[in-house]
Amino acid sequence: MRARLLVVAVLFAAFRAPAQAPNATARLGSDARNAVERIVDSARVAGLPTGPLLDKVREGTLKGADDQRIVAAVQSLSRELATARSLLGSASNASLLGATASAVHAGVPIADLRRLLRPPGEESFEADRLTSALVVLVDIVAKRVPPGAAASAIGDMLQRGAPERQFIALRGEVEQDILAGRAPESALIDRTRAHLRTLNGNPLSPRVIPPQAPPYLQ
Repeated sequence: MRARLLVVAVLFAAFRAPAQAPNATARLGSDARNAVERIVDSARVAGLPTGPLLDKVREGTLKGADDQRIVAAVQSLSRELATARSLLGSASNASLLGATASAVHAGVPIADLRRLLRPPGEESFEADRLTSALVVLVDIVAKRVPPGAAASAIGDMLQRGAPERQFIALRGEVEQDILAGRAPESALIDRTRAHLRTLNGNPLSPRVIPPQAPPYLQ
């Protein structure tokens, strides 16, 4: 399955119809419901997708989280979406915005994300390929690879023009190496070097401006 589809399936749906909002907050107490509605309204005014915030409420109620925890998770996601939008600018599609917000949540340094999203001297990497790269970055960080090292490896592959399928292959290889007992960071470094060798001599992929367009409770 292509990684951008994984973003949609695993991270969140980008937009929801406003009529679904009452269903999302129906099980919350009045104070929590009002708090969530304020957060959602603020996100809407800021031009952020509100569907992920309502999905976060549904996730929390499904897991039996208390109201305070749900409100905190929704607020956290709203901040992460806002940070992602500030990094991407207005020209970002929903999947790329979601993947960037997930990377923020995973603890990838903002400076590293900025270099990935807006390479010096370039407009941007192609949106679908960048989304795939960020999804893999988040997954690798979840496997206990230091965020800075993971961002550096993914950045090297992006610069060398690695296609989406190569990022997906990297994720699987690193996972297998870790299961076999390799240290996570060492596994990533060695596998990245191997992929970069296969990319030697390949032209860098064309840069285009992305078109207009995290599954977590702490």
